[in-house]
Amino acid sequence: MEKLAKIKTYVLKAAIGLAIFTPVFFMIAALGTKIGLWGWRFGFGKLTVGFGPKLMMLTFVVALVALILAFVVKPRKGGLIALLCLAVPIVSIGFGKNMKAKAGKLPFIHDITTDTQNPPTFTQAIIDRRAKCSNSLGYVGVKVPRSEELVSVAQYNAYGDINTMVFSDSSDALYKRALATIDAMGWKQASASAETGVIEATDSTFWFGFKDDVVIRIQASEGGGSILDIRSISCVGGSDIGANAARIRKFRKKLGS
Repeated sequence: MEKLAKIKTYVLKAAIGLAIFTPVFFMIAALGTKIGLWGWRFGFGKLTVGFGPKLMMLTFVVALVALILAFVVKPRKGGLIALLCLAVPIVSIGFGKNMKAKAGKLPFIHDITTDTQNPPTFTQAIIDRRAKCSNSLGYVGVKVPRSEELVSVAQYNAYGDINTMVFSDSSDALYKRALATIDAMGWKQASASAETGVIEATDSTFWFGFKDDVVIRIQASEGGGSILDIRSISCVGGSDIGANAARIRKFRKKLGS
């Protein structure tokens, strides 16, 4: 019995250690990628996606064993701590399953634009910088991976509200409003030309620091006023799980009518 009590203590300590290490591991994997200690393929691909689930399952099993031993082996204590340790992988696994389910309901695309027939284009400087990105800048005529469906059609079916924005403002006034909105959203302005009405910006994700690019095109409308088109594209990842559409909607809301 004394031997089982020692085993229970060791298992509980292991569960506590793993419960603490697991979230720290994911933070290190993400922030290490963000500050450039390693590339995204290692930080996101190997550490987070590759090793992360194995670590969560190990933490789950050890914490579960610790919980069982806490109720079976005398003195019957440590159950609450073991339960808290068990909550860490359960929450993590639940979050992962939720993201997977969300991704399954959305098209496998990562490039969203308000003009699917003639999307705004990026300058050569952005094109050159994106050489390290896994996602290309092709849109028109591009098909969803492992599908015959065009990206433009998939986008329309999933995000039908993402359309060209029409304003009563002059193109110059709208251009200034767009610049102010970019600043307010915390995007990093990459280029801006009042002459062409084109603005480029980069939005970095918090954890991994993935740099998603945005291009805005403002034109005078034939009937007066002006129109604005925006395009948002991820640097990495086949599916953005709705992130680019959400970014455009947020910009549209903040810009106002």
